[in-house]
Amino acid sequence: MTLGAEILAFLEACPMAVIVLDTTGHVIFANAEARHLLHLEDRLSGMGIAELMPEWPLLSGVCTVLAGDRPGCRRLCRVQVISWPTGAETVTAAFLEPVDDERPAGHAAREANLRLRYVIEMLPEAVCVFDANDRYVLWNQKYAELYADIAEHLRPGVAFEDILRTSLAGDGMCELVEDKEVWLSERMKKFHQPVSQEEQQLRDGRWLRHDDRRTPDGGAIGMRIDITGLKQREDWLRQLFDANPMPMLLCDGDSLAILQANRAAVDFYGIQPAVLLSKRACDMHVDSELQAFEKVLLHLDSDCDARTIWRQTTQDGSERHVLIYVRQLHEGAEHRLLLTVADVSDRILAETEANRLAHHDILTGLPNRMQFYKALEKALASEERGKVIICCLDLDGFKPVNDTFGHAAGDEVLRNVANRLQMHARGHLVARLGGDEFAILMTGERAEAIDLAERCIGAFEQPFTINGLAIRLGISIGIAAADGVDREALMQEADRALYRAKADGRNIWRMTHQDLPVLKRAKA
Repeated sequence: MTLGAEILAFLEACPMAVIVLDTTGHVIFANAEARHLLHLEDRLSGMGIAELMPEWPLLSGVCTVLAGDRPGCRRLCRVQVISWPTGAETVTAAFLEPVDDERPAGHAAREANLRLRYVIEMLPEAVCVFDANDRYVLWNQKYAELYADIAEHLRPGVAFEDILRTSLAGDGMCELVEDKEVWLSERMKKFHQPVSQEEQQLRDGRWLRHDDRRTPDGGAIGMRIDITGLKQREDWLRQLFDANPMPMLLCDGDSLAILQANRAAVDFYGIQPAVLLSKRACDMHVDSELQAFEKVLLHLDSDCDARTIWRQTTQDGSERHVLIYVRQLHEGAEHRLLLTVADVSDRILAETEANRLAHHDILTGLPNRMQFYKALEKALASEERGKVIICCLDLDGFKPVNDTFGHAAGDEVLRNVANRLQMHARGHLVARLGGDEFAILMTGERAEAIDLAERCIGAFEQPFTINGLAIRLGISIGIAAADGVDREALMQEADRALYRAKADGRNIWRMTHQDLPVLKRAKA
């Protein structure tokens, strides 16, 4: 903490002993009179005030104490303590006067009063001092200039409430007041508190902070601090917060209660502001992620850039995928979290759709060859690999449909084929490998595979309708069981069985093991 050169010069020239303390109670300055009075020379600087005055703290007012660096060398002194803010800190000064001074007490008191007036005139803010009966004792020029409407009425001994009533009765009151009686009652109520701070807007648009503090003798010291710049910055930040197109939430860092929400957040969640402010920052998450997100917020060591995609629900029940940026804010003892929510639902849906298209046939919507092979690999790696069976299916009589009716009609037939196969596959994976070739992956016994093949062949007994004409198609099926072979070998066996079915008359199934009965059907 540093004191201005003008203040140092004034205190050094002061005929009274003066000691200046920092907020920790250590001496940062002592003038020559103080060093002489306490016989400390330069040793005074840096000492704790309690070493010099065991009865410390003496927050304000005038008292008589023993002062000195050693118990046997202390003198009885009259001490007056005043404090004033400088920047973010508070400076405390103690004026000492030995009680055995030969000067008349009245003269000493006048000198002390004069020195106090010098000090408050040097302060950068408007300052006023009151006695225990709330009457004016001192005020500086800045105070008189600020309240020009009552400056002519200020005099020592006039009551603070009387001055306020005089100001309210006139036309030049600088404060912006709606209900005068309510304002006066609230103002006096706060003034009588040990410490009170309130913000007051002036008629000219400026803002003041009233900072009133009671002294131990019942008096009070008031400061009027211009906070117009601070209020403007707060207003700009509020506008930036409210106008931000991204949803933003300000919440308590400990309870996670939502303190503020901007318009974008209200619109995004579809929740009324009052309801949104009754929630916690994690309440919009889906149940399976709520506790995980709560844990993240409560154990933050620093700001958090969004890396995890979370799922939240809105008022209408829809689910959104979001990235959440978290910034920690500290204001004194208050710990706040600022959450900025980025909706990435469209991106996630696009990625999901792209992934689906990469693994599914565009025409029929069935899994494609790549997805079928992945599923087959997974099945062969499972504990039931010995029960893995695949069926390769190929349409009989499809080429004439394309040649006669065109590819659009052929595509419609393929979509209908896919629907019929899925219906009769009863949950087993049906895939389109390409053209008019399909495949089914199942886990079970050979008898179940035969039953599946019979159902699929039976599904083609009903003709397909093309341009009003009934067209009959058949389907040939090759069945292969894993029996310890790998994926490629299994697919080759199923293909060989399919070729046999084609060669043996079509619209039938064949299995690689010939010891099983074969059911023949009429050709399509």
